[in-house]
Amino acid sequence: MTVIYSMEYQPGKSGQLNGTLSGTLNGILNDTLNEKQNRVLNFIAASSGVQAQIIIDQLAIPRDTLNKILKVLTDRELIERRGSKKTGGYYVKK
Repeated sequence: MTVIYSMEYQPGKSGQLNGTLSGTLNGILNDTLNEKQNRVLNFIAASSGVQAQIIIDQLAIPRDTLNKILKVLTDRELIERRGSKKTGGYYVKK
């Protein structure tokens, strides 16, 4: 699990640093999907067998971001990839 911790400078607070946890940690701990993950999952559910390039084009998501989302959804066993690398697609697991 990756924990992202950032320090933000807040002017007017005598140089104090305010630590904030990323929403990434909360999503992992709560075992919930974020908005983009939900959009991709719903799109795959509506377009069974869809290829990654179609998801990228239709949802305007960068390839790297989509790859991360697909990994999360696959790791949580919500979706699976079937077929070859060239012609295969993504399906919601039943």
